[in-house]
Amino acid sequence: MAHPTNKLIDLSRVAAIVVAIVAVTGCAGLSGYRGSTADVLHVIEVSAKRKEVPESIRLVLGRPDDLWGKIAWGLEWQHDDALVEAERAKILAQPGFFDVLSERAFPALPWIISEIERRELPMELALVPVIESMLDPWAYSSQRAAGLWQITPATAAHYGLEINWWYDARLDIPVATDFALNYLVELYQRFENDWELALAAYNGGRGRVSRAQNKARTAGKAADYWHLEIPRETRRYVPRILAIADILRHPERFGISLPVVAGVAPMRLVDTNGQIELQRAAGLAGLQEGELRRMNPAQLRWATAPDSPDQLWMPATHAEQLEQGLTRLPSEDRVRWAHYTIASGDSLIAIARRFDTRVQLIRTVNALSGNLIRAGDTLMIPKGDNSQTSLKLAQTDWPPRRQQTGRLHHQVKSGDSLWTIAQRYGLGVEQLSRMNQLDPKGYLQPGQRLRITP
Repeated sequence: MAHPTNKLIDLSRVAAIVVAIVAVTGCAGLSGYRGSTADVLHVIEVSAKRKEVPESIRLVLGRPDDLWGKIAWGLEWQHDDALVEAERAKILAQPGFFDVLSERAFPALPWIISEIERRELPMELALVPVIESMLDPWAYSSQRAAGLWQITPATAAHYGLEINWWYDARLDIPVATDFALNYLVELYQRFENDWELALAAYNGGRGRVSRAQNKARTAGKAADYWHLEIPRETRRYVPRILAIADILRHPERFGISLPVVAGVAPMRLVDTNGQIELQRAAGLAGLQEGELRRMNPAQLRWATAPDSPDQLWMPATHAEQLEQGLTRLPSEDRVRWAHYTIASGDSLIAIARRFDTRVQLIRTVNALSGNLIRAGDTLMIPKGDNSQTSLKLAQTDWPPRRQQTGRLHHQVKSGDSLWTIAQRYGLGVEQLSRMNQLDPKGYLQPGQRLRITP
């Protein structure tokens, strides 16, 4: 690989190549170019020397908002190695690989691409969440890493990412993307501006990579990524990114037809100005609850958190509708809930007084038949007189769980993930993966049957 650098193609170079290809393909749009024919021919010669123009780019020029074409346009790293060839073969052997990614692309991938462009980082970094989570926003690993970027609890705690009963910042698409790109840049600088080593450290840990480098230097060997003694998963990490990049640049060469993933409307954060049920917010915004949840996977419960500034992420076209709906929402329709850990000496009466609610409401919400409570247990506390709809929502979780009544299998549907299926049946991701001999980082195919009981 030519040593990757922390920059994208400069704008003049991009414009030059676009003009050159338009001249070759005869697309309309040449009318916008101001210059002589000699200028165009000169541009073709110069730009071709600096970067090959893949056939795949020619194909997507007619669909300029296509996300795969946009990524392919920015990819620059190359490295001929048997490991890259092996990883490419494994990917090509997986039917539907890019179909699954295309289905999951919205809303995360457009945002990730825009952030990479804004920061002028290598477009190859957009493939990191592909490797980490197959763009599954609810992905959880057996090591408890979570989200698109697979951030571990220890890393989240070290850098101050918020994780609580209501909310997990590792699943928050804008927040996690901002953190992951900052972290990758930090690693890039730590490893002397070497993106390969930065990616190895992202996967295997900076300490492990540093120790491997020290060992290589002591033995008089090269200390670059390709010569380090590192674990197998980390050894495969960069080759997998390069393999996917190679396929995206040359899909026809490998017999791949990339689905069109059209550009989407801009996204916006909307302040909810207080706790609100996601079902109600979706209704006010004119969205289905499932759509809203897919855009806001960090919201773990039926409502936003009670004691922090709440924001929901959604298309800008729906954001104004939600803002207007919130201004018209009566205060009595505002949900007010707390998640309370019982302390030694607490009683239901004392807790009800503390939260300005009624003992019977606490009993109803928490399915208590009497007044006996135990220190260390948790209670859902409705503050004031919440509506019956709110009470019903509080007794459900997301996704809705099914009682296991002798059913042994689940048939995978479009949009399913290991996490959503595991939650639905009250299982852990690791347990579900083990029962079905699945890779937690792999992907499911519609129609696939999974065991859901031991």
